[in-house]
Amino acid sequence: MKQLLYAVALSVVMVACKKDTQPVLTPDTEAVTPAALPTHFKVAYYAYDATPNLLPLTNFANEANVVVLFEGTPYEIADSTHYGSSSSYILTVNPNYHSYKSIMDHVHVLQARGVKVLYNIDDANSWNTTTPFTTYNGTGLTYTQFAAFVKRMVVDSLHLDGIALDVEHMGSTAANTNFKNLVKEFGKYFGPLSSSPTTTVYTAAIYSTPTAGYAIGQDTSVAKYMNFVEDMGYFQNNTSRFNLWANVIGSAKTMIGVTKSYNSLSNAVAAAQWLPSSGVKAGIMVFAGNVDSSYTNKVFRALQ
Repeated sequence: MKQLLYAVALSVVMVACKKDTQPVLTPDTEAVTPAALPTHFKVAYYAYDATPNLLPLTNFANEANVVVLFEGTPYEIADSTHYGSSSSYILTVNPNYHSYKSIMDHVHVLQARGVKVLYNIDDANSWNTTTPFTTYNGTGLTYTQFAAFVKRMVVDSLHLDGIALDVEHMGSTAANTNFKNLVKEFGKYFGPLSSSPTTTVYTAAIYSTPTAGYAIGQDTSVAKYMNFVEDMGYFQNNTSRFNLWANVIGSAKTMIGVTKSYNSLSNAVAAAQWLPSSGVKAGIMVFAGNVDSSYTNKVFRALQ
């Protein structure tokens, strides 16, 4: 994978943005009554382009209690007229989904089971500026406007359960105050300090190389807005990467991710079973869990 400023000017812009980005919803977008948050998070990322990718959302990770939709954007599904396309990557790369409605139908199945479904939000260099997002018609949004836009797309339109930031697109560029303000602003709508703290999930996937991740994983004033952070340095030592963040923000807000491409089943199971000295951790994440359903579910069953 936050206070409104300049009320008069903002209200004018927001009205315009609401008109321009009014969601064009799929026929089946009714809300499912939100389930309570799990006490131990088992997070499965559904990568639309995972290889092999034979399984749909509904049966790739039956042991998961959180599923993250990875690739594409929630905007293209919620407002397909302005942000979507029949040739969209997520509709052409995956054998299971060739329409936005088919994706949402399966999302509703997961939610009816009590699974929290989040959408991935990529960070960008623009997050270090005063206009982190530009709408389809060229309107630049401030961090408060962008966070409100994401909330309208993710919650009001799609009735999803939260967002997961993917913090890796700025490379060696450090996150500045603009970036941190946006991350905190998202926390007004998702996560433990939001208006829905018991039903929404807010997380960020980070690791040691992209420096922007440190603005979240080693800053308690930012991390407090999130349920937890996920380390995605799959190729690094599991304990070291956990402690890189947990030593600052606490083990209860930290989990590591594993993926079949980098972590053998025995390594991933050992990571799920391992407990920090505090005896508490946020859970475990499996990236591209749809590559191998058996691998994914065995990791989740091993979680302690």
